[in-house]
Amino acid sequence: MPVMQHRAFVGAIRWDAWHGELSDVGKAVEKTLSLPQYRFRLPWFAQVSKDGGVRIRGDLPGVLEQEIVYARQAGLDYWAFVTYPEDHPLCLPLRRFADMPPKHGLRFCNIVEWDRFGGPDEYHRMVRRLVGYFARPHYQRVLDNRPLVYLLAHESRWVLQQWGSIDAFQRAVDSLRSVSVRTGAGNPYIAVMYFIPHETERIRRAIGGDAVSAYPLPGGTREGAPFELALKEMHQLWQQMVEVGQVIPLVSWGWDPRPRVDTPVPWHQPGPEHYETFTPEQCALALKEALDFVRTHRDRCEANTLIAYAWNEHDEGGWLCPTRGANGKPDTRRIEAVGRLLRGN
Repeated sequence: MPVMQHRAFVGAIRWDAWHGELSDVGKAVEKTLSLPQYRFRLPWFAQVSKDGGVRIRGDLPGVLEQEIVYARQAGLDYWAFVTYPEDHPLCLPLRRFADMPPKHGLRFCNIVEWDRFGGPDEYHRMVRRLVGYFARPHYQRVLDNRPLVYLLAHESRWVLQQWGSIDAFQRAVDSLRSVSVRTGAGNPYIAVMYFIPHETERIRRAIGGDAVSAYPLPGGTREGAPFELALKEMHQLWQQMVEVGQVIPLVSWGWDPRPRVDTPVPWHQPGPEHYETFTPEQCALALKEALDFVRTHRDRCEANTLIAYAWNEHDEGGWLCPTRGANGKPDTRRIEAVGRLLRGN
């Protein structure tokens, strides 16, 4: 595949639950990937003991640094970190990455679930925190130097409880803009993430966002649908998005949450529908199609970026991060395939 000239920025979602006993979430996802049929998805830094026990500790020294090497090898421009409270283990990689010197060339941005702003008396803390991230030299920017932030609007009931209406949440968005501009960080470019494009656009208009986007691309069949169906549904999603407004397209590297079906977790109860595991070449092809779409629809993709699902959603089925190979060594085939596309080598 030829290298894309003047291509869009490519970001990948990070969901950083891979810290084992440091939290209940970490312990839960260790269990989801402990069954033998799912161990091929274990991240490269996972350990499997002789008795079959699985230990996943992505917070250990050197892991994040090597992940940066892999991300740059793949040609990624930025990671989009799902943002949790600063003192939670889910936030450890974000905190470490934000504080690193930007010599590695990789950038970052935030994905914030909108209920994490809190209500009318609490949102200022999140605003200050985000603006602090915007000021970092390696924060991802688009258009006229605008900091990019994704707002994940997956459950409106929490916001309705906090604010009384979706429209009222615009107060938090307006505050984020005004504080960011006043401190010199720039006017943030806010992309609303939701899985139904016309509903995403309705939310975007109500709160004063800039574009629509999405987080995962669920689907498939109980038996496992082929990649061709996943790619077709990606195209359908992109087309529906551009019909409603400005877009940051989602490219998916898979969906297969069966580990969470076989070993349930408290925060997600998926069905068994899934796609067959993408090959490295299919991951690269899906990305190429998304890049071509952005280039063809530049009027609707003004930010000239796309978001990939995902860097490390290993037990939900979307990942680019190298996995633990059969011989215990990192399986970097997805990194290499995407790198050949984005880096032209």
